[in-house]
Amino acid sequence: ITGRATKTMANQPGDPQTVQFDVGGRLFKTARSLIDQHEGTMLARLVSDTWQEDPTKAVFIDRSGDIFAHVLDYLRYGSVTLPDVVPRDTF
Repeated sequence: ITGRATKTMANQPGDPQTVQFDVGGRLFKTARSLIDQHEGTMLARLVSDTWQEDPTKAVFIDRSGDIFAHVLDYLRYGSVTLPDVVPRDTF
């Protein structure tokens, strides 16, 4: 995933077992262990202690939230079936 990433306030306090992303205005909350399984990814770097000073804040990613949902599914399951409305070259 590429794109400009900054941090923004989340609506709920951070849970050290979860990570929050604000992607295109949509909030996503996922298990930190999922992101930790993919330590070489930009997502893992964004939520690392080096980049994320405050885990109570969601990481803002200026991309489509609809597409990001598929990215998380790929990380969870190792593959994803994209709907016809999502062009493969988007990734």
